[in-house]
Amino acid sequence: MAGFWPAFLLVSVTLSAQPARRAVIIDVDGIRRDTFEQVYRDGRLPNFQRIFARALWFDDASSVLPTVTMPAQASIFTGTQPARHGVPGNQWFDRSTGRLIDYMTPGGLACAYGVTVRGVAGCSGGLGNGHLLAPTIYEAAAQAGLTSAVYFSEYWKGAARAAPPTITEMLGFLAGSPVDYRAFDSEMAGRAIADLKSRGLPSLVTLYFLGADGVAHQEGIASQNAYLSGTVDPLLGHILDAIEWLDPPWREHTLFVLVSDHGRTDLAPNSEDLTLKTDFEAALPAGATVAENGGMAYIYLRQPGLADLPKLAAALVQDAKLSAAVAAVRVRGAGDSPRDGDLIVTLQPGHYFGNTGVGSDHGSVYSGDLNVPLLVAMPGGAGGHTAVPVSITQVAGTIAGYLGFRMDSADEPLPVGRAPRDSVRGR
Repeated sequence: MAGFWPAFLLVSVTLSAQPARRAVIIDVDGIRRDTFEQVYRDGRLPNFQRIFARALWFDDASSVLPTVTMPAQASIFTGTQPARHGVPGNQWFDRSTGRLIDYMTPGGLACAYGVTVRGVAGCSGGLGNGHLLAPTIYEAAAQAGLTSAVYFSEYWKGAARAAPPTITEMLGFLAGSPVDYRAFDSEMAGRAIADLKSRGLPSLVTLYFLGADGVAHQEGIASQNAYLSGTVDPLLGHILDAIEWLDPPWREHTLFVLVSDHGRTDLAPNSEDLTLKTDFEAALPAGATVAENGGMAYIYLRQPGLADLPKLAAALVQDAKLSAAVAAVRVRGAGDSPRDGDLIVTLQPGHYFGNTGVGSDHGSVYSGDLNVPLLVAMPGGAGGHTAVPVSITQVAGTIAGYLGFRMDSADEPLPVGRAPRDSVRGR
């Protein structure tokens, strides 16, 4: 027994000296997979390369429907489809209150970030957070005794350190024309660095870059190349420097995920798109509500008659003013969210509600809007490219597994271990 205690203490000290695992989600809004990969391959993203030089690239990663921000972001952080997490679109009609929810108006966006707005209910704690019906990864981590820090994401429910933009930052972001997206992302990076340096590194960090989506709405997909290389990558570099300063061996125990919520499509003028919502309202029974979601829409009827819904759906597809833009109208099914409309509209490729023909948009069921970058850099994990089809809903389960806690409500984790020989190729 004489040698037991020194040996026991040595083992204890060794174990206690092992660094805790961490995970960082780099969430870049509105980037297509081919856009990100091209800028990366051109060598214009040196700070992304610091992380993802040996990452596993998922070449068939998809968003959820509709391919718009609020439902897709909720899917990343709950690990579930919109039918389960309860946020069906950027717009949807709340039957319980009789009002249209629109997260993307200035007031709606402020409310989503927890800023109380006159005439908008449910802002405290974040409008989207309040609508979630599924737990977030932050809630699951907290139950396991782990801490999370979330910077500028619309979803932070359960995070120990939630940092949505302040009212001052929101006003600065919205001031002037056009909107200063670089200022918004710079504020996020500055807040993240200050918070990490003053309060230390938590187990899970989420960095949300909004600006790439905003500039592409205004100027088209090509504008994202310069924004990624000139704004996002340098800001990420400053954050990585702060992480390395706090935790020099961070590469040995930190999982990094790059993900986007949706892709996008460059717009071409379609005159019928400008009056599409008005034309739908004219063709619908009185009191109907149309909730736009880019290339899709939900139609809520005041008193839906189940027997009449298929007839109405068929009539809308054949309507002379709608037929050029509408691909399909179907009745809400058992697999859809109860919060979806009574009818669900899908537009033709290239058609979007309110399309002016300038910039780019998203929200459709087509590949340009569905395809997103999804990269995982895990210590000891597989690298290269894999063609296995995956979804953004698998991010949460992957992080939970790496950090060592259960998240049974989330979809299965990404296949990030030893990749199959026939599905992985070199960069």
